[in-house]
Amino acid sequence: MMVCPYDDSRLLLVLQIDHSRVAGLLAAHWGNQDFAQLRPYASMVLAAQEHDSGWWDWEVKPTLDAQGYPPDYIGSIRKLGKGVWLSFYHNGIERLAERDPYAAYNVSMHGEGLLTQGMGLLPYMPDYTADADVREFIIQQKAFREKLLPVMRERGESKEFSSEESCWTNFKYMEVFDQLAQYVCNRYPFNSAERKNGPSNQLSDTPVPVGPGEKDAILTIAVSDEKNAVVRPYPFDVNPLVVSFPGRLIPNRSYPSQDEFLRDFYSAERVTTTYHLHAA
Repeated sequence: MMVCPYDDSRLLLVLQIDHSRVAGLLAAHWGNQDFAQLRPYASMVLAAQEHDSGWWDWEVKPTLDAQGYPPDYIGSIRKLGKGVWLSFYHNGIERLAERDPYAAYNVSMHGEGLLTQGMGLLPYMPDYTADADVREFIIQQKAFREKLLPVMRERGESKEFSSEESCWTNFKYMEVFDQLAQYVCNRYPFNSAERKNGPSNQLSDTPVPVGPGEKDAILTIAVSDEKNAVVRPYPFDVNPLVVSFPGRLIPNRSYPSQDEFLRDFYSAERVTTTYHLHAA
């Protein structure tokens, strides 16, 4: 979950599964006269929307960190305990494969990327491959994707986009959607300076596909006030793009027990945050 200050006495908790829905919205509106449409559209939107759905396994009953606080998503691969993140991420990919093999292939690549600095695209992220369990997860995911490829190439909606080049381009899209959805969801208000970790306002230089044969772009997000930001260049089909996501408010304190935290977590006041992404 994303944990950030809400006011002087409360924290705002945004679940990863809700951040994932924001990534799906960004994907659903991607493409205009300057940026190519996603292909295959439905599979790519589903991949973005469900890329963190495995987090449900943990977020349905989240745990506390060693200091008694809800753990922030940054560094969660280590913070949540040995194998926890690897297990639920694996489960999310497996579930998605039952509905859409192409979407699952993309999310599998993303899962590997979260452990390997975005497969080289995101050098600011930690590299977890010194861990033997991580290396085994990566081996398993590569084998899983090899099994998905024949299925993808037999389906009319995905076979045209199952080449190595197309899969790599669509992986880059996923990294963009994830980085931008993090940037949007992990700060309150939008112009808050409290968040020190996570993507920069250039999405940590994540390469953004523009169209076949065109050079990748870099997006810049210029936050203008508590609710609005300008995106350059602008990749969406509506202007502005309105982004809303739910959150929970809990006291900003250390909890002496898991039960006490869960009481506040389950009964927390729900709030909706709405931001607007504008073209220049």
